[in-house]
Amino acid sequence: MEYNIHDTTVLNEDILSPEEKETWVLYMKVLTAAGLGDVSEWMKLDISMPQMKVLMLLNNHGKLKVSEIAEKMGASLPNMTGLIGRLEQADFIKRTHSETDRRTIVVELTERAKGIFRGLYKKGHGNLKKALEMMNEEEKKKVNEGLSILEKALKSNESD
Repeated sequence: MEYNIHDTTVLNEDILSPEEKETWVLYMKVLTAAGLGDVSEWMKLDISMPQMKVLMLLNNHGKLKVSEIAEKMGASLPNMTGLIGRLEQADFIKRTHSETDRRTIVVELTERAKGIFRGLYKKGHGNLKKALEMMNEEEKKKVNEGLSILEKALKSNESD
């Protein structure tokens, strides 16, 4: 299955070498084929891009304080409070008291939102499973080693 990920002419030629550009395109193909699942399903959700970003943050990080969400998104606390309220009304998130400090309110995904993520990722998980089943043990090991190396390098960039 061939993927038309991006027009490669929009890539930053001054940043990416030809080899890095090739890696980027391959990286995006893998993300699309296995990691993101059925992107068309994401488009069916009746939520704004900032709301989707909040949901993805919570999906990736678990419970967060509203102030932490605002900081990660570069948004003001009042704007974030309104956005959180709308997501709560739509039953995508819920506010609870922190287990360590009852005065602190944390936000987390509801079961409805978790189910949506499971559904959105289902096709991607299936694609990954099928691909891994076609590999021998040595190939699977190489994939895991390569992904571990990439993850480590990407994490070290976060601290720069």
